[in-house]
Amino acid sequence: MEIGKYREELKIHNHYTNYKGRLFIKTLCDLFNDVAEGQTELLGVDVDTLNKSGLTWMLHRLHILIYKMPQKEENVVVETWPSGIDRLFALRDYRLLRNDGEELVRATSEWMTVDLNRRRPVRPLARVVEMSTSHGIEKLPIEHLLREKEVPGDMEDCRYFTATFDNIDFNGHVTQASYMRWITNSLPFGFLKNHILTEVEVVYEHEIMPDSLIVSYYKMQPEGNRVVVYHQIRNEEGSLMHCVAETVWMAHADTRTPQS
Repeated sequence: MEIGKYREELKIHNHYTNYKGRLFIKTLCDLFNDVAEGQTELLGVDVDTLNKSGLTWMLHRLHILIYKMPQKEENVVVETWPSGIDRLFALRDYRLLRNDGEELVRATSEWMTVDLNRRRPVRPLARVVEMSTSHGIEKLPIEHLLREKEVPGDMEDCRYFTATFDNIDFNGHVTQASYMRWITNSLPFGFLKNHILTEVEVVYEHEIMPDSLIVSYYKMQPEGNRVVVYHQIRNEEGSLMHCVAETVWMAHADTRTPQS
């Protein structure tokens, strides 16, 4: 079939949003996953199909730029497309737009094909390479925010979370959207109440299994009119790094304009 952008229209329901009526970042990730699943099913590279060959998808990196977070009752369009191959990674881009075409959010991601038994990455399948490189859709120009080697080792504070049943995904480990919730929910309520998330990038390093107790660390670094926060999620003992992340927050709405 012809490969292009896959789009779904949806309404931002009240339960998708926080008490200020803005879409939860965790729910945004869930919406991205939904549209990606829709397209991979059409292309025959969805999780269920890969599982029959002993393979699955696993997210390595997710980078989101938020220009305006959708509000409750808004009607929006979420679109996605496979945007290239980089070594072992299949790239996938996303955009969230208002119905009038205004771009609200854009994102890019890196996915690995993983052997289910060995839990090790394998080379992308030929059909994955074809779907990712055979079209003329341009990749979104998003520069990396996070440099893993530059994340400070001395964190400021932390919160503890447990991987419960509702956090587990199709691979039997914690869904990437749950990581996003634990990253942001580690921050103080007063900070979250008075700041708006404008950018986040996460690098996923080791999977979290059911019933695991994890520690979500953070360190804030004010930079002019914004606050950069570094994050680490580790196991209870602190011996295993599950992910590193960087988030950017503004004290009020950011007025950046998307770049083509």
